Amino acid sequence: MRIAILGGSFDPIHLGHLQIAKTALKKLAIDEVWFMPTFSTPLKQGQQASFADRCFMIKRAIYGYRRMKVCTLEQQLGGTSYTIDTVKRLKKQYPMHEFCWLIGMDQAIRFPDWKGSEELKQEIDFYVFSRCSEEIEVPNDFHKVAMELYDVSSQEIRQGKKLYMLPKSVRMYIGKKGLYIEGMVQNVMSEKRYRHSVSVARLCVELAKAHHLDEHTAYLMGLVHDVCKELPYESAAVEMKYYYPQLQQEARAIWHGYIGAHYIRTHYAIYDKHIGQAVFHHVKGRNRTDYDRILFVADKLDPSRGYDSSKEIVVCRKDLKIGYELVKKQQEEYLEKERKG
Repeated sequence: MRIAILGGSFDPIHLGHLQIAKTALKKLAIDEVWFMPTFSTPLKQGQQASFADRCFMIKRAIYGYRRMKVCTLEQQLGGTSYTIDTVKRLKKQYPMHEFCWLIGMDQAIRFPDWKGSEELKQEIDFYVFSRCSEEIEVPNDFHKVAMELYDVSSQEIRQGKKLYMLPKSVRMYIGKKGLYIEGMVQNVMSEKRYRHSVSVARLCVELAKAHHLDEHTAYLMGLVHDVCKELPYESAAVEMKYYYPQLQQEARAIWHGYIGAHYIRTHYAIYDKHIGQAVFHHVKGRNRTDYDRILFVADKLDPSRGYDSSKEIVVCRKDLKIGYELVKKQQEEYLEKERKG
């Protein structure tokens, strides 16, 4: 068989990658496309998702495509992933197959920087995928394949942009695992708000551990609880009118909890009911589940707020319900004092 290798970090895989694979199967004389996730990429900073997570996302993305497969050879090689080493091992391990390599325009431009690039051109055929309208300079002996490329990058997705360019199954996996969530959250808020969110997330984890609850769930809800806090008033008003008209009369300071719960579900694909409910009620507080209580008290007792909340945190570690009632009472007293001026 003639196999086309599509290498990359796939951190994460998106529709642009699938588009290249589909076009290769349609236009080139090949039998299959093998996705080759790098174990460690030499010309990039370290991957954010683990090798196992990246492989699992690829498997989800190509499910149902019988001529697409995942090859984990670079994990077997270990260390930094150099294409020249991968190609030589492929030929040795699969002598019955003929291989070619698929790359994008950006990779073609940087090809001279690849280890053993001149030798590599003698070892295997390269096909460069570029936009139909683009004129690019590529190394000699490379084959150009013109196509309508999707305007998307894995980096944009890690920042929370263009998430619609993810296969649905991949998007749901990212949401469930909380992959890339730090970058996504940081991209929609100020640095001060992000530091607060990280601090709240850490306190949520601390309290979850003390009360034998899921620490991953606690971390996620702490990190995303203020994701809509800095949404402009006009945008927030539109969101409230459309999704929560019955709650429009509540104070504006409360809105971000309601909108945030909707946002993390529709944008980040975080469907965990504990997280959604805790975010929805975190401003006013809800004494229904331990996750509700944890997020409420962690938000109010966040050490980064600048006042000493250590005594209240100790109480919450020992007895969450008593701690919740204590913090709730303190908040009500504070609000009453503010109203009286």
